[in-house]
Amino acid sequence: MKGKHIKEALQGLFSVSFLKALGSSLGYYIHETVTWRKKMNRKGNLRVHATSSIRNPQNVFVGENSHINHQCCIWCGENSKITLGDNLLMGPGVKIFSTNHGMDIDKPMTFQKYSEADVTIGNDCWIGANCVILKGVNIPDGCVVAAGSVVSKSLTEPYAIYGGIPAKQISKRKKK
Repeated sequence: MKGKHIKEALQGLFSVSFLKALGSSLGYYIHETVTWRKKMNRKGNLRVHATSSIRNPQNVFVGENSHINHQCCIWCGENSKITLGDNLLMGPGVKIFSTNHGMDIDKPMTFQKYSEADVTIGNDCWIGANCVILKGVNIPDGCVVAAGSVVSKSLTEPYAIYGGIPAKQISKRKKK
């Protein structure tokens, strides 16, 4: 039985199917992790984890000294923009969307028109792990958004701490 598995593995390794799969995987990797980096608008000292995903990077603007962490998705629409301020810290798994599918009952979901609105996150903000920030949201300077929160409407108080689903103000940042 062992010899049969080795033979199948070798046949697969030297097959046209293997070469097609290898080419497809390489193309996907380059698309997902390399090409968008050149198109994104950014200031100096930006750290972006290799597993992050950016859509329409030409419409994404990132400030200086910011960090986009592991498994973050910044999905911008073709007719909207996402602006991330200076000194921004994003925990792992943060999702930011400036677009959403429509919900007309006459069309299947895959054919729905998109609705779009800009997203802006100010300077000196910390967006906790696994937060979701939806289209049209503005987060002012200095805000902290607690892990797992969903921000569906603009936040109003700078230097405040927000949390929950939907996110609401729960505290304020204090000077030491």
